[in-house]
Amino acid sequence: MGYKLIVMDMDGTLTNSKKEISEETKTALIEAQKLGASIVLASGRPTPGLYREAKILEMDRFKGYLLSYNGAHVCDYPNQQVIYNKTIDKKYILPIINNAKALNLGIMVNKGEYVVVDDPHTYQLEYEAHATNMKTMVVDDLRTFVDFEPNKFLISAPPEYLKMQFADFKLPFGDRLSIYTSAPFYIEVVSNGIDKGKALAGIAERLGIQREEIIAFGDEMNDLTMLQYAGHGVAMGNAVKPIKLIANEITASNDEDGIAKSLYKAFPEIKHR
Repeated sequence: MGYKLIVMDMDGTLTNSKKEISEETKTALIEAQKLGASIVLASGRPTPGLYREAKILEMDRFKGYLLSYNGAHVCDYPNQQVIYNKTIDKKYILPIINNAKALNLGIMVNKGEYVVVDDPHTYQLEYEAHATNMKTMVVDDLRTFVDFEPNKFLISAPPEYLKMQFADFKLPFGDRLSIYTSAPFYIEVVSNGIDKGKALAGIAERLGIQREEIIAFGDEMNDLTMLQYAGHGVAMGNAVKPIKLIANEITASNDEDGIAKSLYKAFPEIKHR
């Protein structure tokens, strides 16, 4: 049975350390689309933060899906018809912001094409804006600015400090929110029950695609459910240990064209072109 859906995390998976899609990986993915496979870009990024890579992979031509905010928002591309959208309930907004501030953690939220903070020195602010091809906005106080229900909050701090504070940040919310790491320096906060695996299942059901017809690539803990749902889950060579342990395959790193190398095996026709 051939693969009909290729699902990829972005940072640390599809893009290399320079936040670029290599030519080899780009070519392999375009060739796979020519063979009839569809692409899903699955990321913790906001939806506008996926447009650049979607265009590079010619998804305007082949069509596919954008799974953003770790699955809290799903739309088709390029039409951008919303298939699923789940926001964080208003009652949790102040507790999330206050808890992050109490623990001296950075906090970011997206509005439109902006990454919004109330501290210009927020850890990894410029990195996040560059990685997602978005602008930054500094406001007086997020507690008064966020008068809407966002899809996600992004919490940041240097890796060792973030690791120490993770349990304390998560503790007040129990199982009322989904909270997990997406990078050594990021905690993602989304509505309860949101994860990439559930969002992927929704796309597959919509398309009438079986799990065995899905190949998925990831490197971090927010990719876990996605790799478990896919018929063939592939861990990047740079993936964290738990991802490697549950994967069906471990490929080369994101700096070594790991996706392309795996696709050559999944789609034998590609490497002969």
